[in-house]
Amino acid sequence: MDINISEVLKAVDGIVQGTLKEGLPIRNVSTDTRTLENSDIFFALKGPHFNGHDFIKEAAAKGALHVVVSDLEAIPADLRTRLNVIFVDDTIRAYGDLARYYRQKFKIPVVAVTGSCGKTTVKELLAHLLSQHFKVLKNKGTENNLIGVPKTIFALDTTHQVLVLEIGTSLPGEISRLASIISPQIAVVTQIGAAHLEGLKDLEAVREEKLSLRAHLSRGGTLILNGDDPMLADAASGVHKVLYAAIEKTDADLRACEIWGHDKGASFSVTGGGRFDTQLIGRHNILNILLAFLAAKELGINYSLFEKYLPSFKPVPGRLCMKEIDGINFIDDSYNANPQSFRAALEILKEFKIRDKKGVVCGDMLELGPYAEKYHRELGASLAEMLFDFVIAAGPLSKFVVEEALKNGFPQKKITSVKDSEEAGRLCRQIASAGDIVLVKGSRALRMEKVFECFTTSFTR
Repeated sequence: MDINISEVLKAVDGIVQGTLKEGLPIRNVSTDTRTLENSDIFFALKGPHFNGHDFIKEAAAKGALHVVVSDLEAIPADLRTRLNVIFVDDTIRAYGDLARYYRQKFKIPVVAVTGSCGKTTVKELLAHLLSQHFKVLKNKGTENNLIGVPKTIFALDTTHQVLVLEIGTSLPGEISRLASIISPQIAVVTQIGAAHLEGLKDLEAVREEKLSLRAHLSRGGTLILNGDDPMLADAASGVHKVLYAAIEKTDADLRACEIWGHDKGASFSVTGGGRFDTQLIGRHNILNILLAFLAAKELGINYSLFEKYLPSFKPVPGRLCMKEIDGINFIDDSYNANPQSFRAALEILKEFKIRDKKGVVCGDMLELGPYAEKYHRELGASLAEMLFDFVIAAGPLSKFVVEEALKNGFPQKKITSVKDSEEAGRLCRQIASAGDIVLVKGSRALRMEKVFECFTTSFTR
């Protein structure tokens, strides 16, 4: 890693305790003693549920030569003479400040992807397309927060040609902070929806939070937006190039048409020519593909490469993946849930043409704050409208789903509220048969993947 202790001090505005030991090298930046190696600099991050200061002794024993702390009393006296101890007010902020400094060492394009739904799929697909032509670095999984984004940046080296970063939020100010760290040249906003309302309060606040990245998008950079989302209709910026992707909006810069869903994914055309095949399912995923296309095209990738490499892109695990167990076809959308993504998943299930049963195993949608009951009742109404063959609703908020579904005419014998995902899985195993198709979806904390475990562990039907 091309950085020295003097640069660290400047970047984090830190104060050295004692005499600065200039000759000590920095191999890498670490926040986790489980992966820390000799000569790393250790940031003792502190949050509501963790405190890295508790692991300073372990970090030193593993070979850390520098520690960044916000609590000097946590440093044993004998370590103060061996290590460079750097004091800052906030170690998480200092960690981000160093990442911002380090990112500026690399004069490569950076793409930021955010939105209430679809950002992981867009990030992964964009990286997949770009990697056919460039050496790309991207976040692993959903490391999209104030810890995960800097962690990705610290993995940059001189071989990388493009950086693609998904950025997320749960509280006001996080998107702006992350965007200030990464300084993107291209920004993608997938959708404004009812997500993280506990921290962001309402849809207008979600919109304001997501679009705050414009302030840190480089002048003359490109802002790529979902043209079908009315919350993004007036999001243009006078100092940025703005491109719209859409299915419905006729004057979009890139528009999909002739969409055909089938058992292996979907096919579609785009205005201006080109027919594409994908393993992704759902109209909203077609829109995600268009957003990735526009970003890749801005970096010089042409449509002939899209046609060649889009078919090989596999759905992100837990996000609308098809899987078969005991002859039952599952739509695995178990990773997370909010009202918009739930409605989209139900539309996909509705469109499947089968003779056997269609079922839904749904878990609570979390972080909706005071809107939790409202959105769960809306889900119940949607289930009644689509009239699936069976519904199993898991979690404490499921009572609102069931109440509203029954109120809107859903047959009582076809819908059940259960305690958790494990109980939902056991019940699903009793109801579902070979040939059926079942959507499994819920917020991460509900651990909806346990539904599938009930089909792969010993259990008497």
